[in-house]
This record gives sequence, structure tokens and C-alpha cells, in this order.
Amino acid sequence: MGALDDAISILGCYTLEEPALSQAELARRLDRPKATVHRALKSLKESGLLEYDEVSRLYAPGMRLFELGQISRSRNHFLDLVYKRVLQICEIGGHTGYITAFDGPDLMVLRVVRGSSPMAIASTPGYKTAAYATSNGRAMLAMLDDDAWKKRVPEPLPYVSPNVPANHVELMERIGRIRATGRSYSSNEILEGVSSQGVAMRDPDTMEIIGVAISYPASMGTPELKEKIAVLLDHMQTDLKRGLE
Repeated sequence: MGALDDAISILGCYTLEEPALSQAELARRLDRPKATVHRALKSLKESGLLEYDEVSRLYAPGMRLFELGQISRSRNHFLDLVYKRVLQICEIGGHTGYITAFDGPDLMVLRVVRGSSPMAIASTPGYKTAAYATSNGRAMLAMLDDDAWKKRVPEPLPYVSPNVPANHVELMERIGRIRATGRSYSSNEILEGVSSQGVAMRDPDTMEIIGVAISYPASMGTPELKEKIAVLLDHMQTDLKRGLE
């Protein structure tokens, strides 16, 4: 077997039921020398096709593999449906919307709906930021069990701003409120003067967690606006779930 064959064989070992595997387990399944598997894993990791968790010592499909999957599934309707609904929400108030996915401890912007408001702030696709410091990132973390998100998020948490959770205890409190209410908020956290509301969903095909955030100037964040956006996001989640059942 050549290096490419080794890499293809390794990627073929992953399933939804087994999304992370150790080097030893991969070598056993493929009946290949550990040194050979190690070289292939190193190349896959460096290319972003696999990610390595130093705590669990497991390899799992990486963000680049997810991106390639999105390219091959460009006709898949889930992200397109999410995008269309975010576009509708943003058109109502002129706000800015983001669709994101995990990239290790961070989240990566996949798609952006730029608001019509002159104060609109928009990041470009590919932009990364700390998941624990955003409304959509915390909504995404809330979909994981406690062990999973604690492994994903560093401890101690790097300082971002006074309004961002300072440690795992404070982050757990935020996540608990999100799980109880289904709603996630942020204000003056990564960017001063910017508020956002976020939700998270799973792509039914890949089971990847997808986040959505609607951002707007903090000065506009009246209770009425927050409730209006929250209801629109709730309706989006409900309609998407119904449409994919």
C-alpha cells in the first residue's frame, strides 16, 4: 500500500458511531505497522483532514474534511435552507447573520448575511473566534454533554473581555441557562457595542453542529427587539426540523 492508500484506508474507518479513534486502534483495524499509520496520521493532521485531541489521544475528522464534504454536498439543502432563513431574519431588521461550525475550541464562519444597517459588522467566511465568547458558540457548546464541551474548551479560559465567562464555572452557568431556555445572548463581549442572539442545530446528514447568530448594535437591544429575534430564531429551528423529518 502507498501513502495515499494508507490515508484513504484510515479515513474509511470513521463512522457516525465511531467518530474518533486512536492510533493503536487504527493500526489494529488496518493491520498496518504503527510507524506507517503514524506517518499517515501526521500528514492527515497537518492537512487539516484529521484533528488530534491531546487529552483523549484520539484522532477525529477535521475541519478541512468537513469543508470538502460541504463542497461535495454543494447541492445538499440543509445549509442552503438555514441560509435562506437567516437571510429572511436579517432582512426584517437589517441586522447581520452568521452561520458557523466548530473548528477545535473555536468556531468558524461558514456563511455571512451582511446587514443593511450602516453599523453592521460582518466577518468573512473562514473567520475564527473563541466559541465560549459568542452567543452562537455557547449555543453550540450547549448541545454537547458536559464532558465533551469541557474537553473542547481550554481551562483556564483565555481572557477576552469582562463580559465573557472567565472560567468553566461561569461558562457552565451560561450553558445551563441556554439548555433551560433554548436561547443564547451576548452583549459587549468580543466587540464593544455589539449584541447578538444565537441558536444551534445539527445537520441531519453529517450530525455536525451548526450555529446561527444574529448581531446588532447593543444600543438597539431593547427587550422588544430581543424577543422578536428570539421568536424568529425559534420559528426557524421548528420549521427546519419539520421540513427535514
